[in-house]
Amino acid sequence: MKVAILGAGCYRTHAAAGITNFARACEVAKLANKPEIAMTHSTGIMAAELKYLAGINDIVIADPVFDNQFTVIDDFAYEDVIKAHETNPESIMPAIRAKVKEVAKDLPKPPKGAIHFTHPETLGIKVTTDDREAVSDADLIITWLPKGDMQKGIIEKFAGDIKEGAIITHACTIPTTKFYNIFNELGLVENKKVNVTSYHPGAVPEMKGQVFISEGYAAEPAIQKLVDLGHKARGTAYKLPAELLGPVCDMCAALTAVTYAGLLTYRESVMNVLGAPAGFAQMMAAESLEQITALMKKTGIANMEKSLDPGVFLGTADSMNFGALSEILPTVMTALEKRKLQ
Repeated sequence: MKVAILGAGCYRTHAAAGITNFARACEVAKLANKPEIAMTHSTGIMAAELKYLAGINDIVIADPVFDNQFTVIDDFAYEDVIKAHETNPESIMPAIRAKVKEVAKDLPKPPKGAIHFTHPETLGIKVTTDDREAVSDADLIITWLPKGDMQKGIIEKFAGDIKEGAIITHACTIPTTKFYNIFNELGLVENKKVNVTSYHPGAVPEMKGQVFISEGYAAEPAIQKLVDLGHKARGTAYKLPAELLGPVCDMCAALTAVTYAGLLTYRESVMNVLGAPAGFAQMMAAESLEQITALMKKTGIANMEKSLDPGVFLGTADSMNFGALSEILPTVMTALEKRKLQ
């Protein structure tokens, strides 16, 4: 099996976030007995997992940066990073972030420059600057490309070199629906020439061992193959509808989680305790979601309180504080109390 990974990534954005660490990378380093993996990041850690945990030897990472200022910071001993992550990652992460910020001041942004701590070749992973060379004969293609509106122009250059039946995935910056549309517009979806899905980490991959695989476009055997591979390489693999990848994995994931938890606990309380029929419960839930969305669109997210004081729920929603809803409603009410206008 050949895996082509398009895009090497750069640690500067992860360092700027200030909340990430190398927990997953250190875990893989210990499992593989290869300390150099401890500071791999972005697609570097994905490649290391595929090679050392899933047993795939034919892996290539393609990125123009390999012919530019691909900068490897070697100030930190891998063993020290692993040891710190066994007890308290923050005992070493501030120094790592500070060094990255220092180096980033004089380094151009991708694809002209990138910051890493381990060169992929150190791990036995091939590199190239030619996407066409990388995808040629690849069974699995993982893309880690710039923002979504730039991706079609990049993909057009290598689309003709993708072999029939290949699984092609994205790992960031674009919804699966739009990713699929690119290949559909290029005529590669017809007759299932390619299987379009995702291999999305749902967070920076050096920190968490998980992957989200979109259903709806790829053939089921391709999806299952990727799920099995994801369990071996990333530790945990989830399948989910293609349309929901963004709400589950991107910036709005926290809101989606709160909304979904609300729906599930609402369903249990009104159906199991009140005895409301499923149709009626769904009708009321849909009205709630549709109208609050309409309010946001009408007023703008920054101005919602002008039309709906959070305090209005304090004398209404509290009456539903029973059954499963009692698990989450008190916390919600506290949040609304803090934000009420009068």
